[in-house]
Amino acid sequence: MEKLYRNIGYFFLVIWFLALIGFHQTYTVFFPAFRGFRWEQHFHGAMLMAWFFLLIVQPFLIKAGKNDWHRTLGKAGYVLAPLVCLSILEVSRMVYLRETVHRPENEVLSQLSLDIPAILTFGLFSLLAFVYQKKPAAHMRYMIATSLLMIGPGLGRALIIFGGIPFPVSVMAVLYLSCLLSLGFLLLDIRNRKSARPFLVISLVLGLNLLCWLYQTSGWWISFAKAFASIFF
Repeated sequence: MEKLYRNIGYFFLVIWFLALIGFHQTYTVFFPAFRGFRWEQHFHGAMLMAWFFLLIVQPFLIKAGKNDWHRTLGKAGYVLAPLVCLSILEVSRMVYLRETVHRPENEVLSQLSLDIPAILTFGLFSLLAFVYQKKPAAHMRYMIATSLLMIGPGLGRALIIFGGIPFPVSVMAVLYLSCLLSLGFLLLDIRNRKSARPFLVISLVLGLNLLCWLYQTSGWWISFAKAFASIFF
């Protein structure tokens, strides 16, 4: 593993810890009864925790020289990544069907500017990680990209609950943070004369995610989200 990324597992631990903080008041505090929650929410939480486990454990296995264990555990990602995408889709469908009962459809479609990009982007980054599994440098960077997508839900909720920050502001903050972190990794690769392609792709895709949120009420987004919902919801 490259020296710069030998301790990337601790970075993943920080993101996981932020997720635990952010979801405590809205989810884990209701353990074990979880009254009022649906199977989609439990499924989503379980899949994200499983992906966090994979993210966190894998770098430490490499650091410890357990490459065989790393490869064996990594095969679980082929099943787990599609399940993560499916879990986001199911929660999005649940919210869409619930909210369109008592809110204008276009308002609900505009809020899908968080969910739909998350599904597509996580699927893209995980797919690229698998495609480049025999090229460790690129593989690792696309796995890091999946973790950048997971900053928002936990940190965003923490900002709202503990900081009293309005929802739109917290969303903007975490989207910009993910973009800035990606650009930071890109600049490090350029400075260290590593291939800039992975983090350039990652930065551009995260930038598109940000644009979806910024233009969530535009005609092109509403049309796209409506077509997506008509197919998958």
